[in-house]
Amino acid sequence: MSANNQTLVKRHEGKYLVFSNINAESWDEVNVLDKEHATEYENLIDALECAREIEMEDPTEYGIQFDKLIKDQSDVIIK
Repeated sequence: MSANNQTLVKRHEGKYLVFSNINAESWDEVNVLDKEHATEYENLIDALECAREIEMEDPTEYGIQFDKLIKDQSDVIIK
């Protein structure tokens, strides 16, 4: 298990993005992720199934989290 990481599910422009192995605390003043590095889903159920599969295959320290970086509750902006 990697330390200090999470699987992030973030709603963006009406879709759900799943990012794997994201640092669980702020890494910059503005936390920006490129949607090119995510898997995109039309609905939350499919996004959660993907996140669950990621966690089962390679568990992260903080598991599946929604919208924010879990260690300091920092927002994430999608570009």
